[in-house]
Amino acid sequence: MIKCAVIYGKKSAQHHHFIEKGKEYFDTVLGVPLESVRIVYGEEDTRLMYRNTNLNEFDAVFIRFLGSDLLYGEHIPEILEEHDVYTQLETDSLTIASNKFYSVKTLGEGGIPVPDSTYTLSTKETERAAKELGYPVIIKLISGYGGKGVMRAEDESGLSPIIDTLTLFEQDVSLQRYIENPGEDIRVIVLGDETFSYKRVGGEDEWRSNISAGGERQQHDATEEMREVSRKAARLCGFDFCGIDILEGEDGFYIGEINMSPGVESTDEAVGIDMADRVMEFIYRKTHAFQSERGI
Repeated sequence: MIKCAVIYGKKSAQHHHFIEKGKEYFDTVLGVPLESVRIVYGEEDTRLMYRNTNLNEFDAVFIRFLGSDLLYGEHIPEILEEHDVYTQLETDSLTIASNKFYSVKTLGEGGIPVPDSTYTLSTKETERAAKELGYPVIIKLISGYGGKGVMRAEDESGLSPIIDTLTLFEQDVSLQRYIENPGEDIRVIVLGDETFSYKRVGGEDEWRSNISAGGERQQHDATEEMREVSRKAARLCGFDFCGIDILEGEDGFYIGEINMSPGVESTDEAVGIDMADRVMEFIYRKTHAFQSERGI
């Protein structure tokens, strides 16, 4: 009996696709809301419990977190790894994904092209950093997702009220150099050594390309260089499955963000396959390989 659990956060809206497709490969598939998971520490063991079910006894756990879910869930991969449970990410991956500046820093230090970025704690230093980066400048909430918490300031008069408001609500931010583009980017989905790509085009009068912000998917074949850089980025951050957002500028392309829970709903036409099915089939194969490597 091969068992898989899908742990999903409060804001996850697509976990049911993976649960249903997983039933075609695993003998048991259990959907687990993160808010119902208990981490139970004992002298001899640490259990990951959902009601009366010990998730450490599963063969695979597919983790679907977004935004604030990452803070509570960051210890989960480590606990599962200690109990020889396969997950699609490494123990440090959630820490990297939960901080937009840290993820860009990790990628940049690994030789991945990323936009110049900075992280400050005061309004004065933020304004100084913006001048160094050059206007317009992108402001990102450290823990934002799906295009939420991403803003653009054309000049200092536009930046100051944004930073004052975010400071009032104690929101940490990262500034990023604006890459001039026509409100679109390329999403590369990395699944092991495979890559699938499409273009995201922003809605009318919208400079952000996120689907949740009104954008749409279009068929697009990413270059081999983009695909290779995306695979390298996924490896650097410890993901077997993730979404890589690529921005094309006048002087080349940059990795804008890494998304640990890319959406798969309505991607079939854009990528030419049933993405949820391919993901669960991959997890099934990886689970067997993982168990074989560990002699289970």
